[in-house]
Amino acid sequence: MKSETRELARPAKIPKSRKPGTLHSFFALKFHEGDEDKAKVEAIEKALNKAGITITLMARDVEKWGKADIPKGKTLMTDYAFPAMRECDCNIIEFSEKGVGLGINAGYCYAIGKPIFVIAKTGSDISTTIANLATNVIFYDAPEDLTEPFRKIAKEFSSPERRVNPELREYIEKNIFPEYQKNEPAHSLPHIKNVIKRSFKFADTIPDANYDIVFTVAAYHDIGHHIDAKRHEIVSAEMMQKDKNLEQFFSRSELKTIKEAIEDHRASSDHEPRSIYGKIVSTADRDNSVESCLFRSYDYGKRRHPDYSDEELFDRAHKHLSEKFGEKGYAKFFFEDEEYENFLSELRKLLADKDLFIKTQKDYIKNLTKKQEQK
Repeated sequence: MKSETRELARPAKIPKSRKPGTLHSFFALKFHEGDEDKAKVEAIEKALNKAGITITLMARDVEKWGKADIPKGKTLMTDYAFPAMRECDCNIIEFSEKGVGLGINAGYCYAIGKPIFVIAKTGSDISTTIANLATNVIFYDAPEDLTEPFRKIAKEFSSPERRVNPELREYIEKNIFPEYQKNEPAHSLPHIKNVIKRSFKFADTIPDANYDIVFTVAAYHDIGHHIDAKRHEIVSAEMMQKDKNLEQFFSRSELKTIKEAIEDHRASSDHEPRSIYGKIVSTADRDNSVESCLFRSYDYGKRRHPDYSDEELFDRAHKHLSEKFGEKGYAKFFFEDEEYENFLSELRKLLADKDLFIKTQKDYIKNLTKKQEQK
């Protein structure tokens, strides 16, 4: 009898273009022998397709459900999964059952700045680490429950980023995003990703906005914070200007606009941003949640003044936030944003009562510290 000839695995084919309001996601879950996983994947994929999301998964698209072998000298994760993750818009991880590979998957996507959406059956135990890496954790009873939340996700995350040159985006995600590991938490990659997201939101209100410029300004605006926090806008602009790789994507005039926008982004700047792109990133860079303010003001103070007691740090935070966000605060905002207005109203109520502010921040930091110790 002739032995069965098995095919060799080939890289997954990721679509290069997307229709508006759609996403293509990497998909991962803990796999088992047999057909159980096929049925699970098909049911989830059907729900995601209704939301405008298509998926790539290694077991089906590379390993052909066990019928294709990984060539000698190659590995599934590094030679097939990682390249596919880079080409996908995001990563969806089914985490009802834990697996080491899922953690590696999440860590890699987080490192390259890809949004991570964790889905799990209601009642599943999601580790603190995975929850912190995830952009969103969505629990479901039946696969159909996933359609509506992912329809909103597709609408929110898909269109603006797709207006960015994919080669520019890949360059920045691979070479610039990792640099933010050098910054303290308040100016690390999660903050940058939030500023990018909010920058796109404001850019959507500007006719003919250049999304390559919007993305690049937001991506570089804090890159020099670990070098000189007090002058980080100048240092960051200089680092961007020295990056000769950007010359393949922008004209001299556009690079000058990017540099000025980065220089102009600080809330404490003594002048208004010189371009709409400076106004976009400056507005997007403002805190828009009280919890973020409580953490960032405390963490920044603790790192800059390690000899301060907690009481001194809380007092410093109150003074700083009052000067920045108080009724006569220096923080500037150049776009209408209901989310920011609600945040500002809530924060100012806290700042008006110093004792209440200090108690609120103290309780928040205490609870946050307790959660971190439990990891």
